[in-house]
Amino acid sequence: MTKATFSILASLLIAGSVCAQNTISGIVTDAESGLPLPGATVILVGTTTGAVTDGDGNYSINNLPMGTYTIQVSFVGYETVLQPITLQDADVTFDFALQVSSQALEALEIFASRALNRQTPVAYSDIEKLQVERELGSRDVPLVLNTTPSVYSTAQGGGAGDARVNVRGFNQRNVAVMINGVPVNDMENGWVYWSNWDGVGDATTSIQLQRGLSAVNLATPSIGGTLNILTDPAANRRRVMAKQEFGNDGFLKSTVSASTGLIDNRYAFTVSGVRKSGDGYYDGTWTDAWAYYVAAAWNISAKHRIDLYAVGAPQRHGQNLYRQNIAAHDHEYARTVFEADGLDELTITEILETFPEAG
Repeated sequence: MTKATFSILASLLIAGSVCAQNTISGIVTDAESGLPLPGATVILVGTTTGAVTDGDGNYSINNLPMGTYTIQVSFVGYETVLQPITLQDADVTFDFALQVSSQALEALEIFASRALNRQTPVAYSDIEKLQVERELGSRDVPLVLNTTPSVYSTAQGGGAGDARVNVRGFNQRNVAVMINGVPVNDMENGWVYWSNWDGVGDATTSIQLQRGLSAVNLATPSIGGTLNILTDPAANRRRVMAKQEFGNDGFLKSTVSASTGLIDNRYAFTVSGVRKSGDGYYDGTWTDAWAYYVAAAWNISAKHRIDLYAVGAPQRHGQNLYRQNIAAHDHEYARTVFEADGLDELTITEILETFPEAG
């Protein structure tokens, strides 16, 4: 073999080695259920090369030169996986089983209007779900805030839902109260009627109280501060929870919650219902309430998600007011006063029947 021929063959072998192209492929699944994860992102770290899994969880990255790569696999609600893989002279098949990262999808920051770290020029306190569950019990939401600085909250001897909170000396007419970033203060006088949000305490995932004028962009009455309540997103895991609470004076509260877990690795739903009744510690502070909470989530892609929430609390309750209707003491005199005020006979009769005459 001549020297020229040897050089040509060597050049061809080197070129063939350089041009050798290989493929990395496999399937991405849920580690617990074994179901495929469509829409998972598979990329080569440090490059722009990658793929997205198809409807069956399969991925394929083609035309890769030989060498060692680090593959990163990620999917919403799951732990990110990093895996080194070496390509030599053959294609490589590698499957990934991802672990669920948490019991629930993380709440979107857009809900927050929140201070995210101590570098934010706002004085704030965070109350997490564990503290809410441990300290709130069946009381109104503001009553868990007494452990935070510059806050005084009380049920003021009222009935269910009659709690109030003061921040920096301002009452809650001057405190912006938001649920998932939506203001709930009364449009007319700024007051917050906690009985309208009776089921929120059972669905609260965290509370942030910002003291003083804060980082909120909405035109809310936040001179005293801002109270932002984030509710539980739809749970990633299938589960059913039932809780029964008993108390003095006939208090009874039943809570039931059910979650579908991820459906087709894209959808999740959580539904909760509450039934509460009781005579109240003070006379006339009875409660007869229902509450419901619904959360739905749709993972559109690894970077986009839609969350929907619905909360309601149809209820009736008595109030412990220092003022009493005159009909509770003297029907005859009450009728005279009501007639002078221009009330019709039907209304007067209904009032007198509501308040049996004392003694």
